[in-house]
Amino acid sequence: MKKNILRIVLCAVLCLVTYWSAFALTADEILDKIEAKRSINTTQKSIGKMTLTDEKGKQEIRDLVMYSVDDSENTQNRAFIFRFLSPAEVKNVTMLSLKDGEEIYLYMPAFKKVRRIAGSSKKEKFAGTNFSFGDFGGGYTKDDYESSLVSEDEQTYVLDLKPNDTDTDYSKLTMTVDKEKFYFKKIEFFDLEGNPWKVLDIQEVKEETDGSITIMKLTFTDLKDNTKSFLQMESVEKGVNLAKDFFSVRTIQRPQL
Repeated sequence: MKKNILRIVLCAVLCLVTYWSAFALTADEILDKIEAKRSINTTQKSIGKMTLTDEKGKQEIRDLVMYSVDDSENTQNRAFIFRFLSPAEVKNVTMLSLKDGEEIYLYMPAFKKVRRIAGSSKKEKFAGTNFSFGDFGGGYTKDDYESSLVSEDEQTYVLDLKPNDTDTDYSKLTMTVDKEKFYFKKIEFFDLEGNPWKVLDIQEVKEETDGSITIMKLTFTDLKDNTKSFLQMESVEKGVNLAKDFFSVRTIQRPQL
């Protein structure tokens, strides 16, 4: 009798394990769901502010505007323009990202010239922020990272992402993902020696009517030099009318976008 009960219990456990395994998501599937939540097939204009905090706690507030275009069928068509509007020292400093971050250009109005950002230059910080040029390039897809599911609870998944690109500053990223809305709430960046280096925290998102996720507030912290970059979007307009050649080197040299 006891043996029969034991067999029944073991069978029930096995069935439960098989059931949950059939419905459990893999790390790659989670990344796919995050990618699907991007604002796809649309042009977008965002106006906001970035607050930079140095190691002594001194702050500088910058006004900015961003334009982006996303294509779900061809990531090579993804592009964005990031421009600072104030203060005067950084006014009209503009970055252009093309082909999902494969090509990056920087316009410095003081020198009236455009610089192509390539190779090791992508590791440089953009205009005194905590973001390197490489941090702006591309997304977090299964094509760019070897991913594994580390843990999960009722609210979140935790993934480890190892870059496929050997020319990177990071040995791995640890991503915390919201289970309900499938956006990353936090990303921890580790240097090549495996030490914690940067942390990206998402404080606020907006879920659009089409189910896509728009990030409204985030903080990017450099743990080594104790600095922070806080980005807050004040308005986001989708489906804006932009010329076909808007995302170009010529455009970022204009005094007005």
